[in-house]
Amino acid sequence: YCRVCFENFGDRVKYWLSLNEQNMQICYGNWLGVSKGCDDWFKDQWKINHIMNLCHAKAVNACHEMVAGGKIGPVPGCVPIYPETCRPDDVMLAQEQMRKRYLFGDVYVHGEYPRYLLKWWERDGIDIAMEPGDLDAIKDGIVDYISLSYYMSVAVSSQGSTLDAMEHGLDGLVPNPYIKATDWGWQIDPVGLRYSLCEMYERWNKPLFIVENGVGMYETPDENGYIADDSRIEYLKSHIAEVKKAIDLDGVPVMGYTVWGCIDVVSFTTGEMKKRYGLIYVDGDDAGHGSYKRSRKKSFGWYQHVIATNGEEL
Repeated sequence: YCRVCFENFGDRVKYWLSLNEQNMQICYGNWLGVSKGCDDWFKDQWKINHIMNLCHAKAVNACHEMVAGGKIGPVPGCVPIYPETCRPDDVMLAQEQMRKRYLFGDVYVHGEYPRYLLKWWERDGIDIAMEPGDLDAIKDGIVDYISLSYYMSVAVSSQGSTLDAMEHGLDGLVPNPYIKATDWGWQIDPVGLRYSLCEMYERWNKPLFIVENGVGMYETPDENGYIADDSRIEYLKSHIAEVKKAIDLDGVPVMGYTVWGCIDVVSFTTGEMKKRYGLIYVDGDDAGHGSYKRSRKKSFGWYQHVIATNGEEL
């Protein structure tokens, strides 16, 4: 499939994304349905992950072979995890939980499974069914850059969860009292985006590309069919401002930024139309009723100007 894409579009498209949120497909595989047919999901998920790594590496090699000047990178879902307090056990738990997210980038960039993951597999008796040549293939599939999706941060406590840990696949999940949350409990943290960019660049030393950033909201058009989504504008404005700080103050090479999303669609995480992310409103509800007419929200014109000024005027 990748080779067909490269062959047909490689003369015009030079930047490619390989696997989207591989870490979410693994961390939430049981919830997403990836685990269907697995005898032991906890162990089989790592076999699935290994195969995905091999596929990713082959896609990287095919891109470099077939696309003149082509660059390719993955899209890990980025959710920074903070310790609830400076209690050492909280800090250690946050670090351990972040490894579950960092490990994918560690493989993409270093071409090998990190030591902490090997020890994890050893403790839990996990066999990923490694075949001869697999590690060499992964080693040959080093990426050119790392893309990421960013929506929120979370916090954890060594004293136990007070939130639904399954919601984010974390043990010890607790609310962060210093930031607000959406109606769906996603904690709004623009500084967390700058923090993540710094952490990811310092860890992987690869250019970064933000390919998803946005907020889901309940929205109802006014009597003229217009939506003044000022809260979305404020969300995007504050996050883009932190990206600029990461570039200007921290020296992070950020290749680009795109919002999620351009148009209202059924929300992946909840299966709802009413959780709206778009700059364009679609007249449809959760049951599939509506005219499906499209109309521009206030954020559409605002973001159009942001693009025109390359993010200089927010």
